[in-house]
Amino acid sequence: MRMAGSRSIHSSVAGYPIEHSLTPILSRLVDAHLRQVTGQTFISRTSRFETSLIHDLLGRILLDRMDNQVEIFTSEALSLIDQVTVDVEEGLEFPGLEVVAPNWPDPAESCFGDDTVLWVSITSPLKHGLTSRSGVIPVDDSLDIASTNQLRWDGHQLVTGSTDGTGVVLVARTWGAFGRSKSPIMILNGGGAAARSTASAWAENGGRILSVTIEGRRPLDPRGPWKNALIDRLPDGSLESIFQVDFSSTAESFKSSNVSNSDVCLVASYGKDGSVEPTQSASGALILDGRWMLAAQHLVAWAQFIAPKHRDFLPSLPLLLNRLSEVENRIED
Repeated sequence: MRMAGSRSIHSSVAGYPIEHSLTPILSRLVDAHLRQVTGQTFISRTSRFETSLIHDLLGRILLDRMDNQVEIFTSEALSLIDQVTVDVEEGLEFPGLEVVAPNWPDPAESCFGDDTVLWVSITSPLKHGLTSRSGVIPVDDSLDIASTNQLRWDGHQLVTGSTDGTGVVLVARTWGAFGRSKSPIMILNGGGAAARSTASAWAENGGRILSVTIEGRRPLDPRGPWKNALIDRLPDGSLESIFQVDFSSTAESFKSSNVSNSDVCLVASYGKDGSVEPTQSASGALILDGRWMLAAQHLVAWAQFIAPKHRDFLPSLPLLLNRLSEVENRIED
């Protein structure tokens, strides 16, 4: 049931390729959870828009052509998501995993008008495409660091921001990184849009960053807002918490890697063969599939852009991931 005064949300994901994207499932899972807790429905439609051009996306939005996007879920699929929400009441449980009180960012400005709100999760290769000349209103430093993954259109304003980095911090806090150290070290491999968002959020939360780069890959720009958080090397003999984030590898390739300096390594990529279950590298470090980052930044988006008044009712990250895993398993069956 949609409560009086509530806004209908069209949730979409844009980029190329996006056929594999789990964002639509996540949006429906969070919506089903909030409906169960509050009685309010938010998402009225879920869609995908494949494009490699940010101006193509903006043009369709401003010309109100995103309404042509077809709902991607069948009634059976939506019923499955609702049933999983009822069936799965407990979050994932692994040694070292905690349920933490999220440190949500400040809410974005409230929507104008009463029309359906379009919420677009932006993925590669569009994240770096928006600039100060794009006519958008950023809620953070996303335009300055060329990293935008959220866009909200209420018929009046294009509000944008980046939740990638805040999501990574939530994953790290869930695995105890900030609980064991006031200034935990992150080994960051990559320099693209999501890596820049991650560096910015990590520095803002008081962490330190060791930037490493695989040959041939883009390095992290040392002049960003994270510059004072950069360190040249790991402290000798340090027993401090070290969290590694890799935007250049896959979880499978890390299984045989030596990441002995890290306690936990988050690999940003995910695929059909991946899982929410942590694996171990040859050196014993836990490896997290990109589903962890995706689900975490998605929760941040709900708290900041879509349902800030209900942020305290959002599912925990371990609960959302457990439900995502169950949906994927039942679809395969």
